Amino acid sequence: MQELEELTQLLFKLYKKNLEFLKNNHPKVYKKVQDLSNELDNKKRKERYTLEYIEKGGYFDVLDHNTDKYIYDFNSYKEADKRAEITDFTRDSSLNLLRIDTITNKLALMGSLGVVTTLVNYINHKVDFSNITFSKIFKFIFIGVGSGVHLNEVYKKIDSMNTLIIEPDIELFRISLFTADYTLFEEGNKKLFLSVGENEIEREETLADFSYYHNYMNYNIKHHLFWIEYKYILDQIIDFFGNNSATSFPFDAVLNVLERTTKFMRNKELFLKNSLVQKNAPLKNKKVLIISAGPSLDKNIDWIKQNQDKFVIICVDVILRKLEKNNIIPDIVVSIDPSYLCGEYLTTENKDFLKNSAIIFLSQQEESVLEKVKHLNYYFSQVFPLSKELGYSFSLPNVGTFSFAIAIFLKANEIYLVGNDAAFNQETGSRYASDSSHKIKDFSHDEKYEKDDTLISSYDIIEVKGNFKDKIKSNRILLTFKKDYESYLFSLDEKVKKSLKAYNLSDGAYMEGLIPLKKENIDLSKFTKKEFNVNNVLQSISCEVKDLDFKDDAKILTKMITRVNKFKKIKVNSRDDLLAKKLDIMIWILEQKKTMSSEIFGNVFLKFIELIDIYVNFFLNLRQNALYDKKNLMEIKSYWCDSTIYVLKYLKHIINQE
Repeated sequence: MQELEELTQLLFKLYKKNLEFLKNNHPKVYKKVQDLSNELDNKKRKERYTLEYIEKGGYFDVLDHNTDKYIYDFNSYKEADKRAEITDFTRDSSLNLLRIDTITNKLALMGSLGVVTTLVNYINHKVDFSNITFSKIFKFIFIGVGSGVHLNEVYKKIDSMNTLIIEPDIELFRISLFTADYTLFEEGNKKLFLSVGENEIEREETLADFSYYHNYMNYNIKHHLFWIEYKYILDQIIDFFGNNSATSFPFDAVLNVLERTTKFMRNKELFLKNSLVQKNAPLKNKKVLIISAGPSLDKNIDWIKQNQDKFVIICVDVILRKLEKNNIIPDIVVSIDPSYLCGEYLTTENKDFLKNSAIIFLSQQEESVLEKVKHLNYYFSQVFPLSKELGYSFSLPNVGTFSFAIAIFLKANEIYLVGNDAAFNQETGSRYASDSSHKIKDFSHDEKYEKDDTLISSYDIIEVKGNFKDKIKSNRILLTFKKDYESYLFSLDEKVKKSLKAYNLSDGAYMEGLIPLKKENIDLSKFTKKEFNVNNVLQSISCEVKDLDFKDDAKILTKMITRVNKFKKIKVNSRDDLLAKKLDIMIWILEQKKTMSSEIFGNVFLKFIELIDIYVNFFLNLRQNALYDKKNLMEIKSYWCDSTIYVLKYLKHIINQE
């Protein structure tokens, strides 16, 4: 009895220690725990889980009062030892974020790597990819805490620099505060991230924070799944890193976009200006209809045709031809892809179809596209913060979400969306409305699918909540559109959210933050005929850019090039010597970056460093014989220097171009 009392005192001591740690380091999680404790103490919430000491085995278990069963029902301490034993330093139970060529089983030489390809090719010739074991684990994710007893045991073995612990159930997390010492995860210079009681969108925000911190170590992330009920969280993590890996970042394309934007500005093209938008609020209190290319547009096209004079219509470029065929004239066409194909999307049968409309481009268009619309009215939105005068910049992954964002940027507060399905046609499998410039089928009823449960495919057919139906079918690649809308809506200022009414008329996937509304339920008798001269409006909120003097930044880039050239000649004797000397030059570069007048050049350069360092750090963190002789280390350093100089020179060229 005395032994149990002493044990209980130790548990409460640890609990208080953890609470103090959360209060000082993770205040949001601390508040959630305290709110839960208050609700339980005041009988406002019924306790579902209790921590039970099983005297016969001498271990702790968690009793689920809903099922009247223990979540372990066996010795949790022995089980924790087994979990630690099977956790190793290989690529098992991990997210391998460096894409692998399935034929060679080596690193994929993707076009998006650009100048980094030469380094990756060298690594492929030196590394034995049949025997990948890491010398250290830098990033680790615990999915589920259980009773908490396994957390410290696994962590002691892995000793990860950055750890993310995910537990959707606040009550289970609170129990783990009695059994696991959370302060260990932030000893020294280590970092802990917590996702506790978060919904999917909030959890993705935490994943983004975890990913961004020490992002140069994002070549492999180990994970530990506590129980199969949380497999959906692992799937979300896989989806997130599939869409946010630095190795999928098209670096050369970003340099091209920066070069194009600078050229458009020097050519005196008109750009939207934030201060003028704030002053004029062009779409405030107007009925705005955004038309995307999803299949539900087909069911709404006649209604749109009949009522087009009641809405300010914004459409995506790929659906323009369908609108022309149905004699629906948009006020604004939005086009964002850096591709010559946009020129085809914007080419109408009637050359004058868009004479009274306007096109908003993201400032990354090919010049061939501008040549095709030179007789029309077009304006640019700044993709990168190159001009401070414009006062804003943003980009989004797809044209549908960007159209929505542009509407809100132009102060729209009543928006109706159609064709933003995030799902294929439930009968035909078509991803797009008929007559769209895109034609893709995601499935056919004649096809047979043999699903491999060990793999996750972007094209796996899955069921999700529908906008109008209980369930609809979609796939992961289409559901990224849903996530894009939801993430954007989640990021909006609270004041904007409160004033915004956004109605989803599409018969696709339900999107959090959009209000489901069938067109039949819109009271059009309250709508008046629109009065909106789009080009007068857009000209009133646009300007030519004048603040493009970056000569001092070009001088700083020259200093960086000189310093990297000197670093290329320095001898290195060991892996640690290379890392230390490379760290020194990076600290110097970061200090130079702080003195640049435009942040964008330094930020783009750092994005490149993130990409190349992921591959360098992968190479330097392998347990393989004879991999780190002086010759290999000097070659790795040389590839790093050559690639870095190339990027610095390209940025300097962008500044100096006339």
